[in-house]
Amino acid sequence: MSWNLRLVGVVRVSNTADAWETRAVGSRKARTLLALLGAQCDRTVPMSYVVDALWEGAPPREPEANVATLVSRLRGRFGQDAIVGGRRGYQLGESVHVDLHEAATHVLKAERLLKDAQPAHGLLIAEKAMRLLDDGPVLTDHRTAPWAEQARDAQKALLRRSRHVAAECSLRTNAPRLAQVLAETLVATDPLDEPAYRMLMRACVLANQPARAVAAYQRLRMTLVSSANRGPDQASRDLICRILRPGVRHATG
Repeated sequence: MSWNLRLVGVVRVSNTADAWETRAVGSRKARTLLALLGAQCDRTVPMSYVVDALWEGAPPREPEANVATLVSRLRGRFGQDAIVGGRRGYQLGESVHVDLHEAATHVLKAERLLKDAQPAHGLLIAEKAMRLLDDGPVLTDHRTAPWAEQARDAQKALLRRSRHVAAECSLRTNAPRLAQVLAETLVATDPLDEPAYRMLMRACVLANQPARAVAAYQRLRMTLVSSANRGPDQASRDLICRILRPGVRHATG
């Protein structure tokens, strides 16, 4: 049986027939272990790392045995192949699919499709990634754990990449409104994201809103001067020059 482990938003495990929050898995230690292995997913987590994550520097007398007991209970709940490994370390088995890693696969595929001049298909795949990623922060029950913070950083990076590729695909499929929304979201979350500003400018021109494109460039220039003590790079300057040429009615890459 296959299981889906969702780390974005409320952590939960589901199969095709059921869905429940991680609280139903068992003790807090069991839930933490499942979340930890999910955050690492395709890598074996060393026993020392597991022990530190579960007991935060204050392990019991026989921590390895305690971890083995937790693993046994999780295997009893989700199947023997749900967790693989032994005393040296553990990782999730192939029967457990984690949302963060599914999203990473989608993002890579969307980027390849864009590179291969298949933007319509790339947009569909990028949207799948965004749906998986854009539902709140990862591992909200573990706000201070370093391993959970690493997963949140991975989520943010994947979400940014998925929005970038979706915006570019939107531009290449003549969907400027969607590109505008995505680019504005990128700029709002990172005011120094210069490529996002350029996509916003191109989207405004495609939407026959050149004045908004010029305003976006001015916003970029002022932000860079005040926050980074520099002006826009050459690609941005070239783009605004093309936009300001008389008769320009469409954006160029």
